[in-house]
Amino acid sequence: MKVTVTGGVGKLGQWVVRELLAPDEQGTTHEVTVLDRVAGPEQPGVRYLVGDVEDLGQVYGAIAGAEAVIHLAAVPRPGMVTENVTFRVNAMGAFNVHEAAYRLGTRRVVSASSQAILGWDYRTRDFPPEYLPVDEAHPVRPQDAYGLSKEVLEAVARSYARKGLETVVLRPNWIVTPEDRERLRREGGRQPTLFKMYSYIDVRDLARAFRLAIERPLEPGTVLFVVADDSVLAEPLCDVLPRLMPSIGDMASQLTGTRAAISNARAKELLGWRPSGSWRE
Repeated sequence: MKVTVTGGVGKLGQWVVRELLAPDEQGTTHEVTVLDRVAGPEQPGVRYLVGDVEDLGQVYGAIAGAEAVIHLAAVPRPGMVTENVTFRVNAMGAFNVHEAAYRLGTRRVVSASSQAILGWDYRTRDFPPEYLPVDEAHPVRPQDAYGLSKEVLEAVARSYARKGLETVVLRPNWIVTPEDRERLRREGGRQPTLFKMYSYIDVRDLARAFRLAIERPLEPGTVLFVVADDSVLAEPLCDVLPRLMPSIGDMASQLTGTRAAISNARAKELLGWRPSGSWRE
């Protein structure tokens, strides 16, 4: 399959490209075009284009001929640039990618959203969840430009799904590299501070999920949390979360042992995907 990856030179993008080039059990690989602001390394099976997702014409040129698009290009977190730039780049990029794919007859667009859309990662005011563990049906309440831009991305994807484009949105959280995972193991996990979900995902597991999301039959407009089975804390969340936010009462009572606060059950069911393991190993 011919696949365009926006942001394919970034932290996640490099691993997604590597995953797309690797033969699966049937020996299948993909032909990849990368659109990124940064030039990529020359390698067989990949065409690198230097460009900007804010420019619709450049997006058209990068997507033309592709059967699927994996849209990763974005300002990846708050504080890197001003809030208005974060929102503009992420929201405009999402529109341009979906618009170009729809006009060019591309079959599917799979986009990277974020658990930040829930509203706890970057916030001004505290608020309790409606239930735990959180799943895809939980309301989203972003309080910052980054989380808001991801809410807009998901709205764009839903809009184009209604027009007939196959859109899929994956919601990862803290993306850990093999080095990050080893550091977590050495340090015994992270220390809890404010109330939040404390979820994570190994970058290799996330790259695999993006590949499956372009390969597997999925309903247009599908949204999936792609997270590890456990949290980044050594202590059970059933003890930590009520301590950080007493108002949740016994809402976290199911989060015993190493169980995560965000459910990945839907990704497992629809993608046939499983996390490779835990930082604890």
